[in-house]
Amino acid sequence: MIPSLGLVIACLIVFDPILRVSQSFQIANGIYSLLGISLVVAVPTIIIGFTLTALNTFVLKLFEGYVFFHHFPFMRMAHARTAGRLIEQRESIKRDIEGLEQKKSRSREEDLTLSKLKAAYYSISASYDQQYPPSNLEVMPTKFGNILKASEAYSGTRYGMDSVQFWPRLWFVIPASYRRSIDEARNELSFLVNMSTLCIVFYSMCLLAIFVSVASFGSLGPMVILENSLRYVLAGFIALALNWFFNRAAIFSVGDFGMMIRSAYDLFRLDLLEQFRLKAPQDSVEEFAIWKNIGELLVLGQESIEFKPLKYVQKRPDSKQDIDKAS
Repeated sequence: MIPSLGLVIACLIVFDPILRVSQSFQIANGIYSLLGISLVVAVPTIIIGFTLTALNTFVLKLFEGYVFFHHFPFMRMAHARTAGRLIEQRESIKRDIEGLEQKKSRSREEDLTLSKLKAAYYSISASYDQQYPPSNLEVMPTKFGNILKASEAYSGTRYGMDSVQFWPRLWFVIPASYRRSIDEARNELSFLVNMSTLCIVFYSMCLLAIFVSVASFGSLGPMVILENSLRYVLAGFIALALNWFFNRAAIFSVGDFGMMIRSAYDLFRLDLLEQFRLKAPQDSVEEFAIWKNIGELLVLGQESIEFKPLKYVQKRPDSKQDIDKAS
């Protein structure tokens, strides 16, 4: 509700020459009608607030680039070029490392160079992993979308888990305290995204107000038109500056939110495996194969041509009462 309240108050203050709200709620002694102005503020705030809540997923998809921005190929191409350069640097350093490691004997300088190359490789690889999805073909048209896409791909590259299929199932084995942390990160992200969106809405309203003010040239003097236009231009400039600020903040926030998602898979995926009544894997290779196999079952079912039968194990008793029942 806070972003919508901010928009309503800003509109009432900035666009008062057009809306004339202050005149409408004055009484004889010049004091505002508190009830009337409260309704004018509260009703639009509630409507806009619930609208933002209902459209939260849509707004996030807009920021990711699935909506609107995907119609501008140059945006995706710019990010794809940046991702491509990082891949080229990473592969070039990797080849240099392999070349030095293949030498049977290395000088001290070569050992030092090898150490620096490994540090550079780690830095570039980690940077790419945080900012872009594994495949260059999956690059999104926005930085926000690429960071979130990279987080969504994490479970697949590490554990063989399709995040789209497994996240709704993983959610119910995550402890309540950790779920609250994820919700808090999501709420922070939604707040920043909503503020950025409403700044653009307010900027658009400022542009419209300028045209309305100019169109009223016949009934208003040129000085009034100029004064009102400068008012709207200044307000629009402030809205753009705030949009930039909240946009940058949202990019940092989506990185933190993505890290929470990654950590959830790291910490609780084996709890989900237990809920599937499957035996814990002996190593990471076996685990990767298990999750890929479960994914085949969930996505394709009987249409899968690679699915292997799952061998279930009896659930271990969690309490003394369960142990007594089992015996």
